[in-house]
Amino acid sequence: MTDDGRPPVPLPAHIPADRRLVLRALARGAVGAAVVAALSLALVVAVEIQLARSGDRLPELKLVLDRPGRGPRVVWLGDSTGVGEGASSAAGAVPSQVQDGLGLPDASLAVVAVSGARVADVLAHQVPLVAGLHPDLVLISVGANDTIHFTGRGDFRRAYEHLVRGLPPGVPVVLLGVPDMGAIARFAQPLRAMAGRRGRHLDAEVRRVAVATGAVYADIAGPTGPAFRRDPRRYFAADDFHPSDAGYGLWADAVLKVLRREGLPRE
Repeated sequence: MTDDGRPPVPLPAHIPADRRLVLRALARGAVGAAVVAALSLALVVAVEIQLARSGDRLPELKLVLDRPGRGPRVVWLGDSTGVGEGASSAAGAVPSQVQDGLGLPDASLAVVAVSGARVADVLAHQVPLVAGLHPDLVLISVGANDTIHFTGRGDFRRAYEHLVRGLPPGVPVVLLGVPDMGAIARFAQPLRAMAGRRGRHLDAEVRRVAVATGAVYADIAGPTGPAFRRDPRRYFAADDFHPSDAGYGLWADAVLKVLRREGLPRE
Protein backbone atom coordinates (compact mmCIF):
# COMPACT_ATOMS: atom_id res chain seq x y z
CA MET A 1 0.00 0.00 0.00
CA THR A 2 1.11 3.59 -0.57
CA ASP A 3 1.41 6.17 2.19
CA ASP A 4 -2.12 7.42 1.55
CA GLY A 5 -3.62 3.93 1.71
CA ARG A 6 -4.09 3.35 -2.02
CA PRO A 7 -2.65 0.22 -3.70
CA PRO A 8 0.52 0.89 -5.71
CA VAL A 9 0.14 1.56 -9.41
CA PRO A 10 1.21 -1.64 -11.31
CA LEU A 11 4.17 -1.10 -13.61
CA PRO A 12 5.87 -3.40 -16.17
CA ALA A 13 8.58 -5.60 -14.67
CA HIS A 14 11.31 -4.45 -17.06
CA ILE A 15 11.30 -0.86 -15.72
CA PRO A 16 14.27 -0.24 -13.37
CA ALA A 17 13.50 0.23 -9.70
CA ASP A 18 14.53 3.90 -9.58
CA ARG A 19 12.30 4.74 -12.52
CA ARG A 20 9.47 2.80 -10.91
CA LEU A 21 9.64 5.08 -7.90
CA VAL A 22 9.52 8.18 -10.08
CA LEU A 23 6.62 6.88 -12.18
CA ARG A 24 4.64 5.89 -9.11
CA ALA A 25 5.19 9.32 -7.61
CA LEU A 26 3.98 10.94 -10.83
CA ALA A 27 0.95 8.65 -10.92
CA ARG A 28 0.06 9.53 -7.33
CA GLY A 29 0.43 13.20 -8.19
CA ALA A 30 -1.84 12.84 -11.20
CA VAL A 31 -4.51 11.10 -9.14
CA GLY A 32 -4.23 13.77 -6.47
CA ALA A 33 -4.53 16.52 -9.07
CA ALA A 34 -7.61 14.86 -10.55
CA VAL A 35 -9.24 14.68 -7.12
CA VAL A 36 -8.44 18.33 -6.44
CA ALA A 37 -9.84 19.31 -9.85
CA ALA A 38 -13.04 17.35 -9.24
CA LEU A 39 -13.53 18.92 -5.81
CA SER A 40 -12.83 22.37 -7.23
CA LEU A 41 -15.41 21.84 -9.99
CA ALA A 42 -17.98 20.63 -7.45
CA LEU A 43 -17.34 23.72 -5.32
CA VAL A 44 -17.70 26.06 -8.32
CA VAL A 45 -20.96 24.39 -9.37
CA ALA A 46 -22.33 24.53 -5.81
CA VAL A 47 -21.58 28.27 -5.66
CA GLU A 48 -23.20 28.81 -9.07
CA ILE A 49 -26.32 26.94 -7.97
CA GLN A 50 -26.64 29.16 -4.91
CA LEU A 51 -26.15 32.28 -7.03
CA ALA A 52 -28.78 31.07 -9.49
CA ARG A 53 -31.24 30.42 -6.67
CA SER A 54 -30.66 33.86 -5.17
CA GLY A 55 -31.21 35.71 -8.46
CA ASP A 56 -34.05 38.02 -9.39
CA ARG A 57 -37.58 36.83 -8.72
CA LEU A 58 -40.58 37.54 -10.86
CA PRO A 59 -43.61 39.34 -9.41
CA GLU A 60 -46.32 36.90 -8.42
CA LEU A 61 -48.97 37.08 -11.11
CA LYS A 62 -51.88 34.67 -10.91
CA LEU A 63 -52.80 34.45 -14.56
CA VAL A 64 -56.26 33.22 -15.46
CA LEU A 65 -55.68 30.92 -18.42
CA ASP A 66 -58.81 28.76 -18.41
CA ARG A 67 -61.29 29.50 -21.18
CA PRO A 68 -64.85 28.25 -21.51
CA GLY A 69 -66.08 26.94 -24.83
CA ARG A 70 -68.28 24.37 -26.51
CA GLY A 71 -65.66 23.22 -28.97
CA PRO A 72 -62.72 20.84 -28.45
CA ARG A 73 -61.62 20.65 -24.83
CA VAL A 74 -57.88 21.24 -24.38
CA VAL A 75 -56.20 20.37 -21.05
CA TRP A 76 -52.67 21.48 -20.19
CA LEU A 77 -50.51 19.78 -17.53
CA GLY A 78 -47.03 20.63 -16.34
CA ASP A 79 -44.87 23.10 -14.44
CA SER A 80 -44.38 26.86 -14.26
CA THR A 81 -44.15 27.15 -18.04
CA GLY A 82 -47.69 25.76 -18.21
CA VAL A 83 -49.02 28.43 -15.86
CA GLY A 84 -47.23 31.17 -17.80
CA GLU A 85 -44.57 32.24 -15.31
CA GLY A 86 -42.50 34.91 -17.02
CA ALA A 87 -45.35 36.09 -19.24
CA SER A 88 -46.53 39.68 -18.84
CA SER A 89 -50.21 38.67 -19.04
CA ALA A 90 -52.42 35.66 -19.66
CA ALA A 91 -52.23 36.30 -23.39
CA GLY A 92 -48.45 35.83 -23.36
CA ALA A 93 -48.47 32.38 -21.72
CA VAL A 94 -47.71 29.43 -23.95
CA PRO A 95 -51.10 27.69 -23.43
CA SER A 96 -52.85 30.92 -24.45
CA GLN A 97 -50.65 31.46 -27.49
CA VAL A 98 -51.17 27.86 -28.61
CA GLN A 99 -54.91 28.18 -28.05
CA ASP A 100 -55.04 31.38 -30.09
CA GLY A 101 -53.06 29.75 -32.87
CA LEU A 102 -55.48 26.83 -33.19
CA GLY A 103 -57.99 29.00 -35.02
CA LEU A 104 -60.81 27.46 -32.98
CA PRO A 105 -62.40 30.31 -31.04
CA ASP A 106 -64.93 28.00 -29.37
CA ALA A 107 -62.29 25.58 -28.02
CA SER A 108 -62.08 25.42 -24.23
CA LEU A 109 -58.86 25.46 -22.22
CA ALA A 110 -58.21 24.07 -18.74
CA VAL A 111 -54.75 24.51 -17.23
CA VAL A 112 -53.95 22.32 -14.22
CA ALA A 113 -50.18 22.87 -14.34
CA VAL A 114 -48.44 23.91 -11.11
CA SER A 115 -45.29 25.98 -10.77
CA GLY A 116 -42.32 23.93 -9.58
CA ALA A 117 -43.83 20.58 -10.57
CA ARG A 118 -41.64 17.68 -11.58
CA VAL A 119 -42.86 14.70 -13.54
CA ALA A 120 -43.65 12.76 -10.35
CA ASP A 121 -45.77 15.69 -9.13
CA VAL A 122 -47.73 15.78 -12.38
CA LEU A 123 -48.34 12.05 -12.07
CA ALA A 124 -49.49 12.25 -8.46
CA HIS A 125 -51.48 15.48 -8.39
CA GLN A 126 -52.48 16.55 -11.90
CA VAL A 127 -53.30 13.32 -13.73
CA PRO A 128 -56.18 12.45 -11.33
CA LEU A 129 -57.91 15.72 -12.34
CA VAL A 130 -57.90 15.09 -16.07
CA ALA A 131 -60.70 12.55 -16.48
CA GLY A 132 -63.23 14.92 -14.95
CA LEU A 133 -62.34 17.56 -17.53
CA HIS A 134 -63.29 15.25 -20.44
CA PRO A 135 -60.42 16.36 -22.68
CA ASP A 136 -60.20 16.07 -26.45
CA LEU A 137 -56.49 16.93 -26.32
CA VAL A 138 -53.89 16.90 -23.52
CA LEU A 139 -50.61 18.81 -23.67
CA ILE A 140 -47.83 18.31 -21.12
CA SER A 141 -44.84 20.58 -20.48
CA VAL A 142 -42.59 19.20 -17.76
CA GLY A 143 -38.92 18.33 -17.32
CA ALA A 144 -37.07 21.56 -16.58
CA ASN A 145 -37.41 21.10 -12.81
CA ASP A 146 -36.39 17.46 -13.10
CA THR A 147 -33.29 18.65 -14.93
CA ILE A 148 -32.15 21.07 -12.24
CA HIS A 149 -33.14 18.76 -9.36
CA PHE A 150 -31.14 15.84 -10.82
CA THR A 151 -33.97 13.37 -11.37
CA GLY A 152 -32.40 10.19 -12.76
CA ARG A 153 -33.11 9.30 -16.36
CA GLY A 154 -34.69 5.97 -15.47
CA ASP A 155 -36.89 7.44 -12.75
CA PHE A 156 -37.93 10.26 -15.06
CA ARG A 157 -38.84 7.93 -17.92
CA ARG A 158 -40.79 5.52 -15.72
CA ALA A 159 -42.79 8.28 -14.02
CA TYR A 160 -43.49 9.97 -17.35
CA GLU A 161 -44.67 6.73 -18.91
CA HIS A 162 -46.98 6.06 -15.95
CA LEU A 163 -48.24 9.62 -16.32
CA VAL A 164 -49.20 9.20 -19.96
CA ARG A 165 -50.73 5.77 -19.42
CA GLY A 166 -52.78 7.19 -16.55
CA LEU A 167 -54.60 9.64 -18.81
CA PRO A 168 -58.05 8.83 -20.27
CA PRO A 169 -57.66 6.24 -23.06
CA GLY A 170 -58.13 7.34 -26.64
CA VAL A 171 -57.35 11.01 -25.99
CA PRO A 172 -54.47 12.44 -28.08
CA VAL A 173 -51.52 13.49 -25.91
CA VAL A 174 -48.75 15.89 -26.93
CA LEU A 175 -45.50 15.89 -24.94
CA LEU A 176 -43.48 19.07 -25.13
CA GLY A 177 -39.81 18.21 -25.00
CA VAL A 178 -37.44 19.59 -22.38
CA PRO A 179 -36.36 23.11 -23.37
CA ASP A 180 -32.76 24.04 -24.12
CA MET A 181 -31.49 24.24 -20.54
CA GLY A 182 -28.05 25.21 -21.83
CA ALA A 183 -29.50 28.51 -23.05
CA ILE A 184 -30.63 29.72 -19.62
CA ALA A 185 -29.04 33.11 -19.08
CA ARG A 186 -29.32 32.81 -15.28
CA PHE A 187 -26.79 29.98 -15.17
CA ALA A 188 -23.07 30.72 -15.33
CA GLN A 189 -20.59 28.27 -16.78
CA PRO A 190 -19.95 25.42 -16.20
CA LEU A 191 -23.41 25.05 -14.63
CA ARG A 192 -25.07 26.11 -17.87
CA ALA A 193 -23.26 23.43 -19.87
CA MET A 194 -24.10 20.79 -17.27
CA ALA A 195 -27.78 21.80 -17.28
CA GLY A 196 -27.80 21.69 -21.06
CA ARG A 197 -26.39 18.17 -21.11
CA ARG A 198 -28.85 16.92 -18.49
CA GLY A 199 -31.72 18.59 -20.31
CA ARG A 200 -30.79 16.81 -23.54
CA HIS A 201 -30.68 13.49 -21.71
CA LEU A 202 -34.17 13.96 -20.26
CA ASP A 203 -35.47 15.22 -23.58
CA ALA A 204 -34.32 11.95 -25.13
CA GLU A 205 -36.39 10.14 -22.50
CA VAL A 206 -39.47 12.21 -23.44
CA ARG A 207 -39.00 11.03 -27.03
CA ARG A 208 -38.83 7.42 -25.82
CA VAL A 209 -41.97 7.82 -23.75
CA ALA A 210 -43.81 9.21 -26.77
CA VAL A 211 -42.81 6.19 -28.86
CA ALA A 212 -43.71 3.73 -26.09
CA THR A 213 -47.13 5.23 -25.37
CA GLY A 214 -48.23 6.46 -28.77
CA ALA A 215 -48.12 10.09 -27.67
CA VAL A 216 -46.94 12.89 -29.95
CA TYR A 217 -43.56 14.49 -29.23
CA ALA A 218 -43.10 18.23 -29.84
CA ASP A 219 -39.48 19.37 -29.93
CA ILE A 220 -39.10 22.84 -28.42
CA ALA A 221 -35.35 22.85 -27.75
CA GLY A 222 -34.22 22.30 -31.33
CA PRO A 223 -36.31 24.96 -33.09
CA THR A 224 -36.06 27.62 -30.35
CA GLY A 225 -32.80 27.08 -28.45
CA PRO A 226 -30.62 29.02 -30.92
CA ALA A 227 -32.85 32.09 -30.67
CA PHE A 228 -32.80 31.98 -26.84
CA ARG A 229 -29.00 31.77 -26.91
CA ARG A 230 -28.64 34.51 -29.51
CA ASP A 231 -30.97 37.06 -27.89
CA PRO A 232 -31.57 36.21 -24.20
CA ARG A 233 -32.76 39.73 -23.36
CA ARG A 234 -35.66 39.32 -25.75
CA TYR A 235 -36.66 35.75 -25.13
CA PHE A 236 -36.14 35.44 -21.36
CA ALA A 237 -38.20 37.15 -18.67
CA ALA A 238 -36.61 39.41 -16.05
CA ASP A 239 -35.48 36.42 -13.96
CA ASP A 240 -33.32 35.13 -16.86
CA PHE A 241 -34.88 31.71 -16.37
CA HIS A 242 -38.47 31.61 -17.61
CA PRO A 243 -39.39 32.60 -21.16
CA SER A 244 -40.83 36.01 -21.88
CA ASP A 245 -43.93 36.54 -24.02
CA ALA A 246 -41.66 36.38 -27.07
CA GLY A 247 -39.96 33.23 -25.80
CA TYR A 248 -43.29 31.53 -25.20
CA GLY A 249 -44.24 32.63 -28.70
CA LEU A 250 -41.33 30.63 -30.09
CA TRP A 251 -42.48 27.59 -28.13
CA ALA A 252 -46.07 28.08 -29.27
CA ASP A 253 -44.98 28.18 -32.92
CA ALA A 254 -43.10 24.90 -32.48
CA VAL A 255 -46.09 23.24 -30.79
CA LEU A 256 -48.60 24.55 -33.33
CA LYS A 257 -46.51 23.18 -36.17
CA VAL A 258 -46.80 19.72 -34.62
CA LEU A 259 -50.53 20.07 -33.91
CA ARG A 260 -51.23 21.08 -37.50
CA ARG A 261 -49.19 18.19 -38.81
CA GLU A 262 -51.13 15.76 -36.63
CA GLY A 263 -54.52 17.37 -37.25
CA LEU A 264 -55.06 18.16 -33.56
CA PRO A 265 -57.33 18.79 -31.84
CA ARG A 266 -59.88 16.76 -33.77
CA GLU A 267 -63.23 18.50 -33.93
